[in-house]
Amino acid sequence: MFTDTRLQIPPPAKCFMAIMTTAEAYHTQAEEALEQTLGPIDRHSERYDFSRFSAYYDQEMGGPVWKYFVTFSRLMLMDSLVAVKLAAEELQKRFAVQEQEALKRTINLDPGYVTGWNLVLSTVKNHAHRLYLGQGIFGEVTLLYHNHVFAPLPWTYRDYSSRAVIDFFTQVRSDYLKQLGDWSGKSEDTMQLKGIFLET
Repeated sequence: MFTDTRLQIPPPAKCFMAIMTTAEAYHTQAEEALEQTLGPIDRHSERYDFSRFSAYYDQEMGGPVWKYFVTFSRLMLMDSLVAVKLAAEELQKRFAVQEQEALKRTINLDPGYVTGWNLVLSTVKNHAHRLYLGQGIFGEVTLLYHNHVFAPLPWTYRDYSSRAVIDFFTQVRSDYLKQLGDWSGKSEDTMQLKGIFLET
C-alpha cells in the first residue's frame, strides 16, 4: 500500500573532518575555527604522513603533508553535508596565503560522516561513482561496514584503506551508535552551523 510513511528522514550521522597541513603538529587554529562553526570536537586521530600515500598536495601546500581526523560531539542530519562542506571551503580560504596572484591553501579540510553502515566523504570533484548533492558538492561512500568491519571499495583513497584509519573510524562508529541511542532530537544535541540549526 502506498502511504505517506514511505518518506522518512533517516537518523543523524557522526560528522568528521579530515585536516591536512604541512605543520608537524595538530592545527589548533583550524580546530578552534571549526569548533566555532560546527561545535565541540570530541575525538582526534593520530597524525600520519599523507604524502606517503600521495604527493598530490605537496606542491600546492609547500612540502610534505600530514593528515588527521577530528569528530564533533553533536550529531548532524545527513542532508547538512553540503552546508558543512561549504563552511569548510570558506575556512580554507581564511587560512590561505597569496602567492604570485594566486591563493594557496595552508590547510585542506574534507568533511564527511559515519553511520552504522558506511563512511561518506564530501568532495568538489565529480566522478563516475559520486552523486551530486547540490551547490557544487558531491558525495561518495568511501568505506562500507560489512561483516563487522569497515571495508574499502575500488575507488577508496589509499589512506582510508589503511589499518590505522579503519581502526579509528571503527571506534568512531562505536561512539556514534552509543550516542545515537541517547540522542534526544533536541537542538542542543544537533550540530549547528553559524548559529543555524541544521534541521530544515
